[in-house]
Amino acid sequence: MRYGLPYQGSKNSIAKWLISNLPSADTFVDLFCGGGAVTHCAMLSGKWNNFIMNDIDARLPILFKDCVYGKYTVENRREWVDRETFNRMKDKDAYIALVWSFGNNGKTYIYGSDIEKFKKDYHRAVYSNDTSILEKYGYKINPSKLNDVYGRYLEFNRQIKKFARNDLGILSRQIEIERLQSLQSLQSIQSLQSLQSLQSLQSIQGLGVDYRSVKIPNDAVIYCDIPYEGTNCGKYQGFNHGEFYEWAEWQDNIFISEYQMPENFIPIAKTTKRVLSAANGNSKVATEYLFTNRKTYNRFSKERKEKIGLEMASQLSLCNL
Repeated sequence: MRYGLPYQGSKNSIAKWLISNLPSADTFVDLFCGGGAVTHCAMLSGKWNNFIMNDIDARLPILFKDCVYGKYTVENRREWVDRETFNRMKDKDAYIALVWSFGNNGKTYIYGSDIEKFKKDYHRAVYSNDTSILEKYGYKINPSKLNDVYGRYLEFNRQIKKFARNDLGILSRQIEIERLQSLQSLQSIQSLQSLQSLQSLQSIQGLGVDYRSVKIPNDAVIYCDIPYEGTNCGKYQGFNHGEFYEWAEWQDNIFISEYQMPENFIPIAKTTKRVLSAANGNSKVATEYLFTNRKTYNRFSKERKEKIGLEMASQLSLCNL
């Protein structure tokens, strides 16, 4: 299961873990929502009735809702976006910025100049089911009987891989060549349409403001995926962690993802994940914590202890029957 938009820094891989460690309430507030992976998972969990998505990039909550309502699908977004169009539109169109960027980073074009022409022809071949377009590259593959575009893409991939194994001299980068990352991202976006059937979809609010400007309703859980201190803050350049800590210390029911925080914030859960270094492209295993402030922790601990006490009392009464 993939959650949210294809987005660099997405919490997709740990979304279920995060949601399992957050208490139920009436409203779920995703204060730095990014691609919306945590909100997506929260909506499917049934733990909250209303949802607020906020991000400093106001386009992201809008794009999330547009994807849910089927504006972007493999079938209706057939156009090829070239490098020039991407550079002209990336700051105006969130769909183009995410789907047509390298690693969904929203900044650089998705394909290198050395393979861009092939990728364009491969894109045309998949959508038109015309494999003759690929013959000039040495690929002789059969048209697909499938009407589904993404299914056809997977079938072409299978044939290209088989062909490459038979004659490795045709192209030196087959494993890289056969992937259409833009189509894969679009397929991921299309999965958000499954949320249309949820009643809670009518109660989702999208905002694009500073986190301190969001009006937090009563009986809400606040989740914050802040830029990690000491790392590249990306679109949050200039983010003041000290000011955030001061603000967060006085909030009710607030939970924050971080590697480390000041001592007045307490970790309530931890998990490991593999992260990619932006500096050298290498990956490493990192431990991520879910923190809360002391006020929330004391209440959270009391409620958890009371729940455990009730469960133990129930078990003891059953034993005495």
